[in-house]
Amino acid sequence: MRRPRSIALTVLGTALAVMAGSTTAHAATVPVAAPVAAPVAAPVAAARSCPAPGGAALTPATQPKGAVKIYGHGWGHGMGMSQYGAQGAARLGCGYKTILKTYYYDASLAKRQLDAPVVLNLATGASKSVLDAETGSVRWASSTRSVVQPQGTSWTVGRKTINSRPGIALFDHTGKRRMFVPNAGVMSAAHSGTVVALHPYGGSSALSTRYDTARFVGSTAGIAVTETIRASGGTSAVQKYLTGLGEVPVSWPIEALKAQTVAARTFLSRKYSAAAQAYVLTAGTYDQVYKGWAVESVDAQYGGNWRKAVAATNGQVIVDAAGNTIEALYSSSMGGYTENREYVWGRYQISYLKGVDDSRWDAASTNPYRSWSVGMTKKAFAKKFGFDSVSSWSVADRGSLQRLQGVRVTGKIDGEKVTRTFTGADARYRLGLRSPGFTFG
Repeated sequence: MRRPRSIALTVLGTALAVMAGSTTAHAATVPVAAPVAAPVAAPVAAARSCPAPGGAALTPATQPKGAVKIYGHGWGHGMGMSQYGAQGAARLGCGYKTILKTYYYDASLAKRQLDAPVVLNLATGASKSVLDAETGSVRWASSTRSVVQPQGTSWTVGRKTINSRPGIALFDHTGKRRMFVPNAGVMSAAHSGTVVALHPYGGSSALSTRYDTARFVGSTAGIAVTETIRASGGTSAVQKYLTGLGEVPVSWPIEALKAQTVAARTFLSRKYSAAAQAYVLTAGTYDQVYKGWAVESVDAQYGGNWRKAVAATNGQVIVDAAGNTIEALYSSSMGGYTENREYVWGRYQISYLKGVDDSRWDAASTNPYRSWSVGMTKKAFAKKFGFDSVSSWSVADRGSLQRLQGVRVTGKIDGEKVTRTFTGADARYRLGLRSPGFTFG
């Protein structure tokens, strides 16, 4: 999911990373019915030192140019937990349980035994992949042989055809071929405890990690690259994975870090694949941002609060009223209000993904995208929604029941007057906005 900022403390004061083309958005596997109610959830009773989440005035954005004026807040899909809201809540003295209960309205915490390995899909069709052995040696193996890559060297897995058999080959730092497997065969690099940097060309960006085994499989589409994390030394694979998660800066208050670890663990728990007998997901914003050693090393230098948060919440996940693990969506910020699922994606509500007024918590955060504005001509606006021209456009205020009706646009198509309704997510995509948390001027 989209993290608020880079985990490196040296860049905590810089602007947000450039947003990917689409922010993580996953529909629930099974629709959960909810009674129709006002989309803004009632404030949760908080600890004595923790103020109510809402009730603060929102910072206004500057007025944009153009006939169509859009006033927005936050960055991301807008549902579930606001990461910057959690930061602000922790700054105000709120505990992680209160934070989670507020953002996931009717949910609660439960303990779950999460024992399966974690598999990170880094590439499905890479042209080649380089592995740097940074802090120790790496043992490569296939079904027929094994070789050891020395510390400080870079070896490459590339596509190769030998004796009319297409496959993948391992080349050492001198260019010598050390191993070959035909397509569908597995080549693995075990490096538990050794930090390696993986560079799949045509896949994800480089990943630095010390857990546990990189695997390479060739096909006509290219090279599939995965990293498998397994339990060891009394620590589950899930806990090891979480210590390398790069969703929020490790410098944030520990209660915000605890809230993030529980939400991330809950999200991960729903990614279990029976076929793989593992939790399978990507290492990027489509699922959760995993940075491995880049997070662990910075966290160790600055007090280890992220690791402490992971340990303190070991096994904790968020469940709904029926005891089922929820779809723990979260995004960078909502800028004062989270959104009801029905407004963002349409079709049906989910009881724990209701709108929440978190304006007071957000105001206490360092959120750089609390308020923003966009302006455009009516002609440009009409084109984005498939109209020849537009005469009116509307969306109800955030926090109102009418907002569930979505974004309404009226105009002409082929000479006929037409009114169409769009979900918040669809309108956001068409307009190229940071979030669906917007209204019109």
